[in-house]
Amino acid sequence: MYTSGIMLDEFLSLLFPEHCIGCNKTGSTLCAICERAVTSRPHALGSTTATLFDYKNPLVKKALWALKYHRKRSLGKYFGIALYREFFKPLAHGSKNTKDILLVPIPSGTRADALRGYNHAAIIATAIVASAKGDGLTLHLETKVLYKKHNAKRQVEAQTKAKRIKNITKAFGVRHGERITGKTVILIDDVVTTGATMKEARRVLSEWRPKRILAVAVAH
Repeated sequence: MYTSGIMLDEFLSLLFPEHCIGCNKTGSTLCAICERAVTSRPHALGSTTATLFDYKNPLVKKALWALKYHRKRSLGKYFGIALYREFFKPLAHGSKNTKDILLVPIPSGTRADALRGYNHAAIIATAIVASAKGDGLTLHLETKVLYKKHNAKRQVEAQTKAKRIKNITKAFGVRHGERITGKTVILIDDVVTTGATMKEARRVLSEWRPKRILAVAVAH
């Protein structure tokens, strides 16, 4: 599914050249000038969750919406590279033994995947893994363990914390959970708002006794 989606995006880009989401300049989805306006702001949400950008930045929000709802796959690569440089690249200068680190993207529902042709969190995670490979560092992507059991409405549509928690409760399931037993799991997502999604993902994964569960998201 991802391969056919890439081919379609490349074909469409030939017919309709990319325009910067910030200034509308032709050539790329995010030009070099606007990219400099997307300043990073690393932030720890407790001891196990970290984010890199401020979702209140209009360009950050616009870029994430373009990735999720307008097939701007290249923005997932951009954010994945940024996350790698901030949170994962230091591993390349230390121990190379990362075989027990698994990147697990937060899954979308089947309906969302069908509409956009990909899971945006998986695109971000894939870019992290590819960036690591360029530094001689092996990170493992695991997209088959965590899945969305039903098509709940989008979290953005649940406007209070209580509604977000209710909306996401029991939304995830686990397949082949033995793959994460004793491993360090790092959840990857685009935005952390109330933390309800990450909390529910941790809950179902923890039943399989991973060594630890961390989380990294693009923005908060």
